[in-house]
Amino acid sequence: MVKINKVNHKTYIQYLEENYGKTILPLSIFQNEYMPGSSPLELLFFWKRESTLSEAKESFFKAVEHYNLFSSRLIMTGDNQFALQYCTDGIEFNFLPQLNAHFDSIHIDDIKKMMVHVKTLPGEPLFALTVIPVIGGRFVGMSCSDAVADFVSLIVFCYAWKCIIEGNAFPLPSSQRLFTGQPVSSDKISKALIPSLTELNAKIQNRVKSSNMKTYSKREYFSDEFFDDVKHKARSENEKYIISNNQIITAFLLKKYYDQVLPDTDRIVLRNPVDLREVHPDIDPLYIGNAFFDNTTEFTKDEIHRMSIPQIAHRLKESVNHTRNEHYIKAILYLSQYGIELKANIISNYSFYNVDTDIVSSNLIHLNDPQSLGLSSNLVNILYISASPTSFIMLKEKNGSAFAQITSRYPFILH
Repeated sequence: MVKINKVNHKTYIQYLEENYGKTILPLSIFQNEYMPGSSPLELLFFWKRESTLSEAKESFFKAVEHYNLFSSRLIMTGDNQFALQYCTDGIEFNFLPQLNAHFDSIHIDDIKKMMVHVKTLPGEPLFALTVIPVIGGRFVGMSCSDAVADFVSLIVFCYAWKCIIEGNAFPLPSSQRLFTGQPVSSDKISKALIPSLTELNAKIQNRVKSSNMKTYSKREYFSDEFFDDVKHKARSENEKYIISNNQIITAFLLKKYYDQVLPDTDRIVLRNPVDLREVHPDIDPLYIGNAFFDNTTEFTKDEIHRMSIPQIAHRLKESVNHTRNEHYIKAILYLSQYGIELKANIISNYSFYNVDTDIVSSNLIHLNDPQSLGLSSNLVNILYISASPTSFIMLKEKNGSAFAQITSRYPFILH
């Protein structure tokens, strides 16, 4: 951290204490461990609604007034301790010139390169919006630090923005993690609170470097007949094997791709994010922030090789059900005055994401289904959702068919 004299140290400590809970929201102990320097959450969709730049911008910032967590910058408040600072300029809004081309003739990777990508580092804005007009609509790209929000928060914000554009009522965010004071301009923030990357610890610097690693992606599609067949086989193996489509997809992908996506380990940890809004009674359904906790299920490669898809899916189901238990969740975390906080004894034993052994498996079908979010499928088409370096993401096509996006650090081998 930037070295300061005792007088300045006393001044900024007083500034922090006066503004905690108002214009400054500290990250939890858990967030401090893994969020600084991490890759942002990113979402790219195509919006078919015609609107002027002024309409889009005005409605966007009106939504931000309510969902004010999105207008923040990261500050460093102590030794490896960070917080969100409410800023008037906490968002980058980029409205690019129109491309003289139709939506279906433009490669998504080209659009992704045009997006502004945020960094979870001191002094940096933590949310960026990129709007690219084309013939027939607009590409809308969002890049957001996971210190600010998770994908649920991001989609709820998008829904509020859409409602404001249309002049309709929209859901207000929970007050459990919002700023209550007035924002400040970033140039008013003390330099002592925004050290450079080189002044941060090696763990954060290495995290920034690893965020630039090349990854490869592919898709697997699944039919209703496939699910019916696996469920029939599951009942034949064991009447206790009552498994969901998501569990079947995860088990199938793990069995098919484990040796390709993680070739250098004999032990694989499957991480399934659990939405705490659905489990913990004290956490509001419209809580804005990161409200996921990873369930972990461990498999050896030998187990994956010899177990059937129903067996893998059933083990996964049992493991996730344990984590989704209300009593278990209440025993490991609580809602503080600043947001969700893991208990100290849990953090000391918690295993953070390891790129060499872990696969993140997320069911985001509801995020990729505009109608389930109150958005007309004729209005919005979600095109891209960012992923961990090794991950499975479950999504759904516009026609209702399920598919998975598999992401790996290694090229895929055809088989």
